[in-house]
Formats: sequence, C-alpha cells, structure tokens
Amino acid sequence: NNFNMKTFSNLLIITLMFALSSCLTSGLEDLPEFEYADITGVQKVEYRYISNEISTTDNQPIVKYVNLPRVTKIDKETRTVTLEVTVPAANASSFPESERIKVSTSELCVMVTISTAAKITPLNGSPLLGVPGDWSKTNEYRVLAADGSVKDWKIQITKLTK
Repeated sequence: NNFNMKTFSNLLIITLMFALSSCLTSGLEDLPEFEYADITGVQKVEYRYISNEISTTDNQPIVKYVNLPRVTKIDKETRTVTLEVTVPAANASSFPESERIKVSTSELCVMVTISTAAKITPLNGSPLLGVPGDWSKTNEYRVLAADGSVKDWKIQITKLTK
C-alpha cells in the first residue's frame, strides 16, 4: 500500500510540474486589437434614495434603486446618445410618492455599454457613469478603443416624464 501511495504521489508531482510550467514563449499568434470606440447602448437609468427601512446586518438605512424606463437613440455619426426617461408610478412598498416627487435630471445614475475592450472617461465635469450625477445638461465622455483610437461622445436626457 505504501508503494502505491508513494508512486501515486510522485506521479502527481511530476504531472503537476509539467502542467503548471509553460515553455511556450514564442510563435504565439498576435490577436487583433479592437478599434471601436463607441457607446453601444444604455444599460439603465436609475434613481436611488435612502429608505426608512433599516438593514438588520449593519443597522443602516437601506438604499433603494428604481429603474427608470427609457427610449434610447444612438447616433454614431454625431456621436450622441439621447434619452427620453419615464418615472414609473409610485408603489407603497418600493417607491413611495414622497420619493417619486423628488426625481429630477439633477440626480440620476446612467449606465452605458461600450465597445469591447474600450474604456470610457467623463470630460468637462460630467458625472461618473453608474453613480448619481447631474443629467440636467449634456454630458461628455471620451471612449478609448483598445488600439488607442479615441471618440468623444455626448449623452443627454432630452425628456423626463413623470
């Protein structure tokens, strides 16, 4: 039994040595770098508020998220994204009227999708995407493609319907 276990252990160590080491350092195919620097969609527009509910884990008020339906238009020629946002009806359990009244373009979260392997950064004081910010004005963003090419985009909420 000791012989079988010792043999098994040695074989396992040798196998792992070969499996975990790589001698291949040349001859690898170069993968193309993506040259697209586009905003491809809007994931969501969201309103966040601090509720009266208290978390049982940390005794802190719970932040609620309300997804705002939207109509999105993306113009790749002019590099503009326009949004028509609708505030949903109040709901006693998840979106009280007292919060619904407060919804405005000055404190919304916008989340977008961009080209594969690209990065997006705000310009000229525009809010970070995914955090509450001022959308009462046109906001500007720079999308950097993986190949280094750059496109500047404008995102605007053109209509907020309550």
